[in-house]
Amino acid sequence: MTTEFESPDAAEAAFYDAFAATDLDAMAQVWLEGETAACVHPGGALLVGKAAVMQSWAEILTGATPPRIEYQLLNRILSADIQIHLVEERIQAGGDPESAAGLVIATNVYARGPQGWRLSLH
Repeated sequence: MTTEFESPDAAEAAFYDAFAATDLDAMAQVWLEGETAACVHPGGALLVGKAAVMQSWAEILTGATPPRIEYQLLNRILSADIQIHLVEERIQAGGDPESAAGLVIATNVYARGPQGWRLSLH
């Protein structure tokens, strides 16, 4: 069953929920199909295509202790079928409240298609 996200905000919430839960199946639901999906993890190379993106998330999430993730929308750019979000992510590895949170500024691009909004670029 495919989830339809009615807004970029709904897709974004699902992305961060999947990340925090280390849920690869839920993460796959968020991403746009095909070669228009792209991702660059901090310090990593550009990954193009949903298969490459999901392989990277499988390596990150499989066997990981769920992290604590907070995100804040800093800015958004709107158009009819594309929305760009600039977000601040605070990630604590393993969810340990005693560890320092890593700060990442990320750009999330959402595209609207026949199955609602999907993440196209992170």
